[in-house]
Amino acid sequence: MAEVPTGVKVISVLYYIGAVFEVIFGILLFVGSGTLKTKVPILAFLGPFLIVGGIILIGLAVLSFFVGRGLWKAQKWSRIVAIVFSVIGVLFAVLGIAQGQIASNVIGLVISAAIGGYLLFSSGVKAAFA
Repeated sequence: MAEVPTGVKVISVLYYIGAVFEVIFGILLFVGSGTLKTKVPILAFLGPFLIVGGIILIGLAVLSFFVGRGLWKAQKWSRIVAIVFSVIGVLFAVLGIAQGQIASNVIGLVISAAIGGYLLFSSGVKAAFA
């Protein structure tokens, strides 16, 4: 098995960082649901939605952590999942650009396309995950 390329390790670290932020925002949604109920009773109906959002974010954090770990260890499944996430990122960025939110979505488009393209087409990456 070939050495894992530095670019893949960088992407792996990005997945770890993303997992940390997903946990933080998931916890904030849980806290926000309780705060919303006590501070703004008229919006208390949003509480369950915030809790579900928090659960989803923490679930994505767990998935991101394992994808990052899989990329670091050159596991085939993690490369496939990362490519799928990149394609989804490209699609959402294009949708955002079509809706007029250009600045942030162009950056997201470039990053997602670069990661997906690198993981999909680089011969060094292909050799490491073979």
